[in-house]
Amino acid sequence: MSDNKIKAQGDCQCGAIKVSIDGPVARMAQCHCRDCQRSSGTGHMSLIFLAENSVTISGEATGYASTTDSGNTNTRYFCPTCGSRVFATNTLRPGVVAIPVGIFEDRSWFKPDVVVYSKNRDEWDISDASTPSFDMMPPA
Repeated sequence: MSDNKIKAQGDCQCGAIKVSIDGPVARMAQCHCRDCQRSSGTGHMSLIFLAENSVTISGEATGYASTTDSGNTNTRYFCPTCGSRVFATNTLRPGVVAIPVGIFEDRSWFKPDVVVYSKNRDEWDISDASTPSFDMMPPA
């Protein structure tokens, strides 16, 4: 788990949804689950997890809920105008928001502290070998 406090701002592609974060990071991760692969259109999604009181979102997002392999509900929110994914919530972790790192203007602070669903990682999608890696989702 990360103990960094991050302050950053970002938005969707068209700028209709703005996201700012200011608070301690619960986790920085690369996820290779099939849902993240489909959602990102590539091999993984890079995500930061924070308490919802550290996140400010302005603009109207549309949500799409799906059931995870553990039976929880993961809801991904995206801009209805440009389609950019801007955040997600999961019933497994109430009060925590996951944000794709690519929406932030400055991402120099991102360093994943875990890689999950590495069993789905393609050979061409390389991660730092020193980052702890799990075939599935590790216990909360």
